[in-house]
Amino acid sequence: MSYPSLSTYKLFQLTALTLSLALAGCGGGDGTDTVAPEPDLGVQQPGTGNGGGTEVPVGALNISSSQLVDADNNPINAIGLEGAYYEVLVTDDNSEPVIGARVSFSIDAEGIALSQTTSGSTLTNSDGEARIFLKPNAPDVSGAYIITANASNGNNTAIDNLTFSVQATNVSLSALQVTDSQLNAGGQTAVSLKTTDTNGNAISGVLVNLNAACGQLPEQVTSDENGMINFVYKAINIDNTLCSGAVRISANTGNVTQSASISIQAPEATSIVYTANDLTLGIQNSGSSATGAVEFTVFSNRTPLANADVTLSLEKSPLGLTFGVLGNTSNIPATTDSNGVVSVNIYPGTTPGPVEIKATLDSDPRINALSKNISIASSRVTQTGLSLSWEKNVLDWSLDGDTSNITARMVDRNGNAVPDGTVINFTAEGGKVTSSCPTSNGVCSVTFSTQNPRPGDGRVSILAVAEGEKEYIDLNQNNAWDKDTDILVHNIGDTFRDDNENGTYQLGEFTYPLTTSASESCDSNLDRYINLKFPSLSDLKRMQYKANYIGEFVSPNKVNTCNNDLDAVVRYQGITLLADKDARFTIIAPQLNAQTQEVYANNSLISIRMNSDGFYDLNPMPSGTTISATATDNTDSSSVDIKITPAGSDSQGRPLYQIIFIGDINGDTLEFTVDDASYIAQKNSNGNFAFSNLQRDIPPTADDIQVESEDGSCSAEVRSGVEEVPANVATGSPGDNLGTITTFKLKDCSVGDEFTVIATTPRGNVTKLTYPITNL
Repeated sequence: MSYPSLSTYKLFQLTALTLSLALAGCGGGDGTDTVAPEPDLGVQQPGTGNGGGTEVPVGALNISSSQLVDADNNPINAIGLEGAYYEVLVTDDNSEPVIGARVSFSIDAEGIALSQTTSGSTLTNSDGEARIFLKPNAPDVSGAYIITANASNGNNTAIDNLTFSVQATNVSLSALQVTDSQLNAGGQTAVSLKTTDTNGNAISGVLVNLNAACGQLPEQVTSDENGMINFVYKAINIDNTLCSGAVRISANTGNVTQSASISIQAPEATSIVYTANDLTLGIQNSGSSATGAVEFTVFSNRTPLANADVTLSLEKSPLGLTFGVLGNTSNIPATTDSNGVVSVNIYPGTTPGPVEIKATLDSDPRINALSKNISIASSRVTQTGLSLSWEKNVLDWSLDGDTSNITARMVDRNGNAVPDGTVINFTAEGGKVTSSCPTSNGVCSVTFSTQNPRPGDGRVSILAVAEGEKEYIDLNQNNAWDKDTDILVHNIGDTFRDDNENGTYQLGEFTYPLTTSASESCDSNLDRYINLKFPSLSDLKRMQYKANYIGEFVSPNKVNTCNNDLDAVVRYQGITLLADKDARFTIIAPQLNAQTQEVYANNSLISIRMNSDGFYDLNPMPSGTTISATATDNTDSSSVDIKITPAGSDSQGRPLYQIIFIGDINGDTLEFTVDDASYIAQKNSNGNFAFSNLQRDIPPTADDIQVESEDGSCSAEVRSGVEEVPANVATGSPGDNLGTITTFKLKDCSVGDEFTVIATTPRGNVTKLTYPITNL
């Protein structure tokens, strides 16, 4: 049995057994190790590694035979256009076939293609055979070629070369058959031809090159088993430009060429479409987009048409808008580009409004289109068009990370949202604030959060700035700023963050870095503005309006930093308050007993101011803090003395008695019972309670009289004021007491009872303070 017939594992077992027997047969009586001679195992095959065995090398490789065969496996010496197989047989030294050896193939010259493998290599099969398909690239390929086979298995290799010849194939092409030789622009038609030999027999697998001066068709096609070639010609280029006139298409292989001509009608414009996106521009000198382009596309059927003549006209526009070139409002002739597109620039004027531009085909004025969704609307934020709003403006300073969103809203002088992407910048005296945000529909938000540094007065100045323009009075009514004609409502210059809130810049306060370098005074025309806008305001209201205008839309402003230009840094400063987690209570009405800190019982309404405790004792508690009160009744009927005296007799001569109740009793009446009958005593001028005509045959004693219990009758409830600190409170000025005030009503309370106020923050911190109740 030859080695290739044994499995590698069995071979390893055999050699191991032989070695064991050889070692066992050695002597060793004297303790001397004797190494047996290495057995002759013949040709060894590679081991599998099973059981840790050593890999057994493969013997030398041989390529025993190589030949060309046709599709029917018949040996051949030359190949034609139909191609052939080259196959080799790989064996070992014992002429046994080698399975799984890698065989690489190569050709010594161009013109022959190796196919049926992308790597140029195959593995031998169970018979040790490997093959590859050879095929000439074209019918005219001819001559002698050498194909090389290189077999390898481990470190063993074998090489074999075979010389063969290629005979050129005489191919004929039939005339091109065009289904429709008269096409519309952009149309298409089927084209066919046949490949045969000189005897008219169909030849398959012939590669034919195709070409056309305009339009689309395959670059190469291959004849099918019937020798037929079919393809489609399209009268439109890859870039969507249309063909027209006579277009010649050709097919060739080797030295054989056939051609045909197709007539294509000139393309006609069938439609025009506005193809630009929505466009919104700012007015002239707004600081936003100074110009924009609108675009129309002309189509022939559904294909863009180049070189079409179009007239553009301005149909509707706000005051001052021009197009084409700056200053032009006349019709503009234009020609579509290679993509069928014609475009035109528009230049905003000084007035907002919608824009309509019309594009009309010169060849047929009935075919036209209007632009859509073009408007001149947005301008820069105006001096009075910036405002800030806080999600909440009293934060818990004892907590790092208590947050509040601050929302900025900006409009231009026409009340329109500023252009999307307008940036507003923020700085803060303490804590942390997002540095900036871009607007969307005139709105954007940043986040303020508590952390160090924390200002000592618990008032955090936050400044917001944006590039905008000053507010002016348009005296010549052209909706544009004319420096020598119009006047500014109140000029503004450089701004700063007014941390101490005194309205005046002081060294050390943050200055917004974009300065005007101007040195003129910041004049005010507020009186003229008020007379124009609000002529009916009273003098007091005029003063209040002016103060508010300066506080909101001028300050913080550095004096003598103004010029007479329209550009400005628009600013808005707001305050965020910081508060402690613990509350501080102050009774403000009625007056608290200074000696005993007692609430007076004969005042049923108690007003309490609630502030932050500790460092920020002028500030309110954090937004969302609730305030409530409870009352504890420490008095009952056991403290009431009862005095019984005779009070004469009734009309039937039965004795009557007067009952007087003396003690700390709430209310104006007192209910009591005698012999299961109920009676009501009234308060007399002495402050006691009396019942004058109790009829009883036997004089009653104190034990006979039961007074209704008063336990738990003292109560407190909110009558008015703040029950929960609002999200936003008035921030006032430095030094103002900003505590919230709540009024409680005490009911049925007596001396000795107690009144407790309770504050609960959103974090769950609770502060309680109890006041004893006394008489005035």
